[in-house]
Amino acid sequence: MTEADTIEAAASVTSFQADLTARLVEHRAERARTLLASLRSLVPGTQLDGPDGAPDAFDNAVLHHAFQQARLAARTRDADRARRAVRLWQTRAALRAEAVQTAVGPVMVLRATDCDAVDDDRLGSRMYLLGRSPEQDAAERARIARTLNEAVDAALAVGGEVLRSSTAVVIWTEAVPLGATCRSYTFDFLPGTVVLNWTDEPLRLGETLVHEATHSWLNESFDAEGVSFADDGPRFHSPWKNEDRPVFGIVHAALAFANVIQYLSRIQPARDDDSQLAAVLRRRLEVELESLEVGHASALTCFDQVPSEPLRTYLRAAVADARRAG
Repeated sequence: MTEADTIEAAASVTSFQADLTARLVEHRAERARTLLASLRSLVPGTQLDGPDGAPDAFDNAVLHHAFQQARLAARTRDADRARRAVRLWQTRAALRAEAVQTAVGPVMVLRATDCDAVDDDRLGSRMYLLGRSPEQDAAERARIARTLNEAVDAALAVGGEVLRSSTAVVIWTEAVPLGATCRSYTFDFLPGTVVLNWTDEPLRLGETLVHEATHSWLNESFDAEGVSFADDGPRFHSPWKNEDRPVFGIVHAALAFANVIQYLSRIQPARDDDSQLAAVLRRRLEVELESLEVGHASALTCFDQVPSEPLRTYLRAAVADARRAG
């Protein structure tokens, strides 16, 4: 493929992504109205105004946190939690002002210990919900803001649609050194929120943001496109988890790591760079290219199970583009 063909293919992927994001945002407005109606019924007698049109990534994330807090409050008859749920939404403008201002919009960064932790065996991982707004040390806040902004700026090299629409809340459980694995996860019912291991190396943090924003974006896209999968459907081997996974898991992994490959390919160090960071970045790209090759056939088979033609077309194009990037 010539350089011109490669550029044209990348432009097509970006165009598909932009069209799907527009549909996602349009659907988000309807979802917000539904959640606010549910929130009013869960915490009756409260004044809850709604956003004009579709909420942006930040308001969307806060609204979903408030809704989950309200659901838990109703289930446990916890009046204090119910008040926190309402206050979250009512004070979203103040939360926005306190957030780190980045190229993709405001992003709240909190320690997990400053959130409400929820353990539920059905989830597989601990859930953290926004609650009170903690005091932050000025020096730590400045360091986090600097690292986050550098990470976001690096991640935007992949394209801004996914990051802008799906990055709003970062909850970190622990800080890890450069060479360590950065563990992270998202929940489909908390769009725009990522739980992760923090690293002060922006290029490594950027990889995690790309990965988890993709998962969040894809979950909302599934919702907007009316995509669902049978729980008892076929399973396929996943090189990313080294186990058999359902279609949903393979589709998620293939797109997330395709975007990670695009990111890593754009931040590769110079050949004469013998730093530890350079070695980590080179190895990360090698590993993900190898995994995508192993999982490629399964990914294509699973993409065929996606009933939305626009989304199916985008998935195929994104993975093909990532394979070329190597």
